[in-house]
Parts: sequence; structure tokens; C-alpha cells
Amino acid sequence: MPPAIVGSDNHADVERALVVNCATVVSGSVPTDTIVQKHCSLHIRGNLIGSLTIEEGANVLVDGSVEGKIVNRGGRLVVHHKGLTEGIFMLGPAADEADAVLKINLSAVAFNWATLAKNTDADCAAVLECNAYGCGIDPVADALAKSGCRTFFVTNLAEARRVRAAAPNSIIYVFHGLHAGAAPLFAKLNAQPVINSAIELAEWDAFVNANGWPGGCALNVDTGENRLGLTMAEAVQLSGRVRFLNHGITLLMSSLASAENARDPQSERQVAWFDELRRLYRGIPASLAGASAILLNRKSHFDLVRADSALFGINPTPGSANPMLPVVELHARIVHVRDMTPGQSFIDAEPKRRRLAMVSVGQADGFPRSWHPKTTLHAIVGGHRCPVTAPSSLDLLAIDVTDLPDARAAWSGEMATLIGSTITIDEVAEATRSTGREVLTALGGRFHRIYYAT
Repeated sequence: MPPAIVGSDNHADVERALVVNCATVVSGSVPTDTIVQKHCSLHIRGNLIGSLTIEEGANVLVDGSVEGKIVNRGGRLVVHHKGLTEGIFMLGPAADEADAVLKINLSAVAFNWATLAKNTDADCAAVLECNAYGCGIDPVADALAKSGCRTFFVTNLAEARRVRAAAPNSIIYVFHGLHAGAAPLFAKLNAQPVINSAIELAEWDAFVNANGWPGGCALNVDTGENRLGLTMAEAVQLSGRVRFLNHGITLLMSSLASAENARDPQSERQVAWFDELRRLYRGIPASLAGASAILLNRKSHFDLVRADSALFGINPTPGSANPMLPVVELHARIVHVRDMTPGQSFIDAEPKRRRLAMVSVGQADGFPRSWHPKTTLHAIVGGHRCPVTAPSSLDLLAIDVTDLPDARAAWSGEMATLIGSTITIDEVAEATRSTGREVLTALGGRFHRIYYAT
């Protein structure tokens, strides 16, 4: 059946609430709330301004921007980001030499940043620490800069150099601060250290005074996360310097210890302490909130928020529907298929014959080995969810394909999906006693990598 057409060639906007119960194409923008029912599809040739609810198995394609709230109950959303050049480029070993493919959707990264930026009145920075959580700083920084992001946070100077090349006009803060003798390198890159101790601040001041360097620094205060940063007492003691014209502090920052729970007493105390500290540093922009707090704790927004691992599809609101688009897909090749009988290897307890597909990914690729006894990890083979039978070995993962309706889907050479729109990073993390960040940052360099914008 051909799709229903709504609107006309002049891109007339839809004027009433839209409930999609068949394959539908809208030639224009949709300003109203939209519900796409189970296993239906919607293609919007324009912008989606109202809220969007995607039921299980539904598919939505938007050629413009998405402005309203998104509730995804198991469907798929693709947004063609017009600010990015359509294209594709590749890194790592050639596709025909590698046994696994990692695909990274730069349009989805840009969409996720824009979604977080729309949920605050503060400026929105991007956190690209740990090589953009393993996804690759260079293409990600370029995509975000083209999408309007102007401030970036990275781990070290090597990452700062890569962001500077991709986003020449950006503001760059370096989390790991100033190590001895590194000040000239910050000046050369026009990057700003995140100062975590009084010793670092003294060395930075000495360099700035001796060289007349106008670049500033961020002051990081530990308000309860118990990691890097000045103590509250040190921060109060240093606050007097803001009375001087050239104090050199461009940002006052801290981090929440439990950002996923806005009503957590510790989070409330941290916000209150940071607010009081901000009063002492009057006139200096302040930053406390990461992605979770952007969505859950408006009191923590202050002047600058920091979009972190949620940029890459990790759910910033655990326990609720994920408002982020999936970014990463991992596909691995089946290298061997064998039948196993009861009493063999790791399926001793099985009462019947099983058919296993050995997939070419494992610990050497950073795929998790730990295993949650009450949660089953799955992979997609031939469009069907198949259970993974045991933790990965060094470079193999065993998938039970016994119940596939078509055995040819699991022939040697076919690809299995280990991470994608229906097998999320968070699902892999839960099944392997890990976190989304750990899963993402561990993915190794043996993959054929494909970066693309839609």
C-alpha cells in the first residue's frame, strides 16, 4: 500500500494533531503533537515542532529539526541534520580486512546536543573527554561546531589540540589541569586549564604575569563529588582575587555526585553550596550541571551546562524513556557456526541440541566480559534477538541462533548487531555489570569505523 500524503508540494504545514496509523508522508512542518502508532512509519519533509510519541516498532524520519519533547517507546527516529554536510568517511582497517564495523552517526550527536541545549537557558558546552568517549574527537568536534557548540571540555592537551584543529574558534577547557611546565602549551593552543589546586593556580599565575598571556582558566571546586578540585575552604579563601581587574578566572565550576536524582539530599546541598560560592565570585560564569542535571535539576543550570556522555546515546535519565538518539552501531562478522549437544562446553545444562554462531568480537576489542546472572545479553541476527550464551573470550562471542526462523541468517560471513537502535549501549551495560560510559570508551581500534551524517 502506498504511503498517505499529508500537505502539498508547497510544503503547507499540518494544522491539527496528528495520529499516524499507516505509512504517512508529511510535505511540510508539523506544529502539533504527533503520535506514531505501533509498526507505522512517518516521514516529515520539514520541521517537527510539537511533541512526538513513537510507539513500539514505529519508524520516523524528519528532514528538518525536532523542537518538541520526544517519547520513544521502542521505535526508531532518524533526523536529517541540515547543518552538517551529508557524507561518509572511514577510519581503521579496511572493511574487507576487519571482522567488525563500528558506525557513528554524527547527525545523531548533533541532535542530542541540540536537544540538551533546548532544555536550558544557559549556554551548552560539549564534554569530549576520553577521546569523545571512544567515538573520536576529530569528527565529533567538527559536527558539534557546525551545529553551534562553542565551548568544549577535554581530558588533556593532546585532546585539546585535536578540538582546536576541528573547531578553530571554540573555547577549550582541559579537565586535568596544569602539570609542571605545560603553561606555554596551553598558550600555544589557546586552551584554558581547569585549575584543581592552589599549586596549579600559582604556576598559572606566574606564567601569565611573566608572559602577559591574556588567556584565562577555570577554577574547579570539589563540592561533594570527592574527585579533583579545590576544597570549599580554599575556594572561599581565593575568592578575594575577583576584586582585581585581571584576576584571570573565566569559569567557576564543580560537578554533582548524584546528578540522576534531583531530590537527592547530597545534590541539594551541592547546589546550595555552589550557589553561595558563586556569590563570592560575582560576575564570573558558573557551571555545575551535566546532561542528567540539564533534564532533571533546573536549579543546577547556572550559566553553563555540560553535555557529556548523553551526546552519544547513553540515557541521562535512567528509569525513564531515553530522550537521546542512538549514535553507535556495532556489527561483527560470524566466523563459525556449530551444533552443540548436551554435555559440551558451557551449555552442559541444556537439555537439547543448540546451534551457536561464533562472532568475531571479544575482550581484545573492549567488549565487556563481566556477566550479570539475572540479565541476558542479546544480539540481533537476521532481524531477530538471539541470546549471547556466555561472556566473551579474547576475540570471540558465542550467540545462540537455534531458534532463528531462517538458518541462513547465521551463515558464516553474515553480520550480527551487538549495539544498535534495538540493542542499546545501556542494555549492554546492564547485562555485563558495566556502565554505558565504560562500554563506549572501551570499544577498541580494530574496528572498521564509519562516520556519517544524514
